Amino acid sequence: MSSKKQKIENPKKETGPQIQKLMEMPVTARLVLGECNLEIEEILRLGQGSMLVLDTNVKENLKLYINDEEIAKAKSVTIGDNLGAKITEISSTEKRLKDLTDLE
Repeated sequence: MSSKKQKIENPKKETGPQIQKLMEMPVTARLVLGECNLEIEEILRLGQGSMLVLDTNVKENLKLYINDEEIAKAKSVTIGDNLGAKITEISSTEKRLKDLTDLE
């Protein structure tokens, strides 16, 4: 019986560190202001002071991606001299975890 108890107890002990490793895993976050299509010729002409017209209206939400998965929408805000984002919509915790880990 003691070996059965050890087998049951060990997975529980391993779960904590596994979750902790997951929580500490670095991810890439991107806040997308908008997009535009350019021809190579236009890209080569870009220089300091060039302007790009994006497909996003000023009042539209920005999109927040984590590891190439859209997880939230946000509005741009200024925080002192910095630009930031205020989350206006976010997917559920379950959906975010599924998207980030590709679990079903």
